[in-house]
Amino acid sequence: MTRAEFLRSLRGRAYDREAFNCWHLASLVQATLFGRLLPVADPALVADTRERARVLAGHPARAAWREIAAPVDGALVLMGKVPGAETHAGTWLAEDGGLILHTDEPHGVALDPPLELAAAHRWRLTYLIPV
Repeated sequence: MTRAEFLRSLRGRAYDREAFNCWHLASLVQATLFGRLLPVADPALVADTRERARVLAGHPARAAWREIAAPVDGALVLMGKVPGAETHAGTWLAEDGGLILHTDEPHGVALDPPLELAAAHRWRLTYLIPV
């Protein structure tokens, strides 16, 4: 399956808090397109926003990734209102000038421009790549 076919197969897929949330999608995309394994989604990443932020900030796997100022194709994108307390995840894709592939409850899987996504939620976007 080509990259374009893989991405088409995901578009519009419904969000499911327990079975297919933003972390599940980011993990699938990182593994399929970039050969990178992310930690398995812990139930703490799903249920409580504050706990999700704490887990994402302090997870040991975070040490294997470094923040970059400008995104590159395949960068993991963590999103949140407070740096170091992100609650949402996606993947930066270079197509069409750069879009973030993510999923949320009202929309399912979507590709959104980073400025629109950040403005809609008042999020700070943190781009990460493997060390």
